[in-house]
Amino acid sequence: MISVEYVLAEPEFKPLRAVDRAAALDIKAYLPTPPKNFIESLQAIKLSFLGKYPEGFLYINGKKITEDLTTELLQQSEPQLRFFSLAPGEQKIINAGFKVGLSTDRPDKIATMLVCPRSGLACKNSITAINSPGIVDEHYPDWVGVGLINHGRDLHLFSHGARIAQVMFLEVCVAQERVVAELTTVGERKGGFGHTGV
Repeated sequence: MISVEYVLAEPEFKPLRAVDRAAALDIKAYLPTPPKNFIESLQAIKLSFLGKYPEGFLYINGKKITEDLTTELLQQSEPQLRFFSLAPGEQKIINAGFKVGLSTDRPDKIATMLVCPRSGLACKNSITAINSPGIVDEHYPDWVGVGLINHGRDLHLFSHGARIAQVMFLEVCVAQERVVAELTTVGERKGGFGHTGV
């Protein structure tokens, strides 16, 4: 059995299951304060993006924006003006708003938390976790971060509280390791990396 404890930056940043008995829990982007001169800097980001990708689109939290960018943003409430941008090819580490403490009652196991992409963002928007899956160890003491990368050709904005990834908990076996002159546990198979077919 894995025991999980959280320290939360804000109460709503506790990882939660989107549906009952889902294996993974959604985690959100934690953006403590709105950036200074956000509208102006975002307009500059948009112009630079359209210069490189004239056929590209702008998305906010996975939704395509069709109106004027400033109008769309000013219709949001103040907390929603906390955004980060992810341009094509760009990668960033985003705070998930919680620290996690992991332990297990099995001495032959190690508790870990895996950080994985959200399937909708990955398949529909080409936004994924860089080091998928990210591994959070039992002894990691700091805020959990999510490394995101934009593999697509559109500009994406994500607001404070937007769901950006998912996590699951796992017990990993403690291996009995030794150094030998010859491997005794292998068979006759040769090759790898597609040796048996694609």
